[in-house]
Amino acid sequence: MGRVDHLEQLITDMKESLERELRDGFSQVNARFDTQAARLERQGGLIQTGSRWTNRMNQWSEKIDKALETKDFEIADLRRRLEALEKRNPASDN
Repeated sequence: MGRVDHLEQLITDMKESLERELRDGFSQVNARFDTQAARLERQGGLIQTGSRWTNRMNQWSEKIDKALETKDFEIADLRRRLEALEKRNPASDN
């Protein structure tokens, strides 16, 4: 009976050792996943910030482009009107 008890104790010790190793291994894997998750969250935040900034810059540039286009039309209109006035009053050139 001593051999059976010894064999039973050996199997129990082996099982407990494997359980400890698995627990430690999973703890290391979980720690790595936690680190990776934190890094991904930080990168996601940077991407969102950059995306928002790019969107605001696009909106601003479109607004400026429209304002410049309006100014160009106004300047062209004033030029046409000035040329028309100059043609009617050619003496005012001197």
